[in-house]
Amino acid sequence: MALLLLSFFTHKKHDFSLRWMFGLGSMFFLFSLSAQFYQYRASQASYDFPSEATSYIGEVLDFPQQKKRSVACQVHLIYPVDKKIMLYLEPDTNSKTLEPGDQLVVYASVVPFKNLGNPDDFDYERFMQNKGFSGSTYTNSNSWFRTGARSYSLRTEALRVRAKILDIYKSFGLDNDAYSFISAITLGYKADLTDQLKDAFRASGTSHVLAVSGLHVGIIYIIIISFFSFLGKRGKAVVVKQLLILLCLWGYVFITGMPVSVVRAAIMLSLLSIGNMLNRNGVNYNTLAVAAFFTLIINPFHLFDLGFQLSFASVSSILFFQPKISQLYVAKNKAIGYIWRLFTVSLSAQLGVFPLVLYYFGTFPTYFFITNLLVLPFIGVIIYSAVGLTFLTLLSSLNFGFIYLLIKIISTFIQFLINAVLKIVFFFESLPMSVIEGYYITTLQLFLIFATVMSFSYFMLHKHAKALISFLLSLTLLLSTNLVSYFKRPIDQFIVYNSYNESQMGYIISGEKIALLADSMQTIPHPSASIILLTDNVYKSKTSDFALPVDYLILKSNNNFSMTELIAFYEPRKVIIDSSISRYAAEKIQNECKKLNIAFHDISNSGAFSVNF
Repeated sequence: MALLLLSFFTHKKHDFSLRWMFGLGSMFFLFSLSAQFYQYRASQASYDFPSEATSYIGEVLDFPQQKKRSVACQVHLIYPVDKKIMLYLEPDTNSKTLEPGDQLVVYASVVPFKNLGNPDDFDYERFMQNKGFSGSTYTNSNSWFRTGARSYSLRTEALRVRAKILDIYKSFGLDNDAYSFISAITLGYKADLTDQLKDAFRASGTSHVLAVSGLHVGIIYIIIISFFSFLGKRGKAVVVKQLLILLCLWGYVFITGMPVSVVRAAIMLSLLSIGNMLNRNGVNYNTLAVAAFFTLIINPFHLFDLGFQLSFASVSSILFFQPKISQLYVAKNKAIGYIWRLFTVSLSAQLGVFPLVLYYFGTFPTYFFITNLLVLPFIGVIIYSAVGLTFLTLLSSLNFGFIYLLIKIISTFIQFLINAVLKIVFFFESLPMSVIEGYYITTLQLFLIFATVMSFSYFMLHKHAKALISFLLSLTLLLSTNLVSYFKRPIDQFIVYNSYNESQMGYIISGEKIALLADSMQTIPHPSASIILLTDNVYKSKTSDFALPVDYLILKSNNNFSMTELIAFYEPRKVIIDSSISRYAAEKIQNECKKLNIAFHDISNSGAFSVNF
């Protein structure tokens, strides 16, 4: 701040030599402001709840989602704390009909998010914190009620509009996969996508299609521009036109739920519209940087969001690589030119995101360049058709016969297009080596891959010796880290996994996971440890003169185990309480172990348990 103020009071003859003061002062000021805002958002997402059950007043943030055993609601608590939590309700008519803005009174004990503790587990705790949530709780139907009050905001109204559009989609007569697909690519609503569908798109390298991003927002932007084209391109009407475009564009952003990729695309297109008003055109690195700046101002946690990282990495890569790759070949006709542009955009985007995909998922889709060439042309047509069909459905109340005919024709056409997309995706997923799996990279390798790609690209463009040296150095370091990983032998182990209310066990041998079918009492094979698995309390009311010494005694599935009875038959060094045991029974076993001075490991509380070979 001092540098900023000082820059205004420098003598005119020193203005040029001290011009750096204003820039440096601005940078430090914005950095300090961002750090303070980040701390504020971090404190909002921190866990700070009483340990005992308490009454809370909160507002529903989104429509509830049906889970296997509960109804999940995003709730913003407004009293006695200002926090966001995940509320899991007992499934009934009341919980399933909640809407955004509904006010609730909940009597519950909020617990912090906790990772399962399995090998290579997803960091769910950090993921939810980055989303701004502080904890979660489950409550039955008797422990909550609606107050009858309802808050109205731009976001809640936008979500209600989205729900109405989804109802319109349901009236199209599409099958379940087609409905879930069109809901995802136009409104960003993925709750109805099946795991099979998501896995197929991920394996084929087209998962970005299911996430509303720059491609989808760009198509909507073109539709909006076409709708207001009657306002012309000159005079004051241009300003009115661009303002209406911006209003509709950001209305669409709110309807999609404001995911990072949509916000980024909307900011860049907004800058494009403002440029049109000022007679300035073009999307470049500056507009991308401004989009990143405002996105992080809205929520600093977006920096750690995978969607943010993938979105900005892909656009940066397209801006850098696509113009240069496209110059390698000049198409002689429009059709080949269109295919070449699709290929160069897809390849450029993959150059930017594949290191992140390896880092987070350890996978790489082998046939991404072919599937994108085949799938992407369908997406624009499907979105255009969906928008047109939605407007026709709204006009169907006029009871004109030709409107119903058009609705039937277009809905059949959309179903045909989506079926074609799904057949392409499932076909490439089924091919051998469709996806390379299990190749995770470290943070160091992530940066080395980026450094290798960028230095090689810079050398190819400018032929600078320093760029070649940087490329060779980063490549050598990358290969060295791979060499170390190759000679570092993975640890073989037996693992009892942490899975909600289920039991999963298996081995990791030479890095490969092998499931173990353990549904009955047995001795677990292990080269150096004695492990006994009990699935039923067959020793109840029985006695024994000899207790078998064992290293690990695993208790699974049965809630009637009693260590005071089992101690007559087994002398365990440690008792493993599987996640299939109920919380009440697990606490009872723990208390018995403490009295008997036996070590124990509760899978549900302490995470997965492993025994090395």
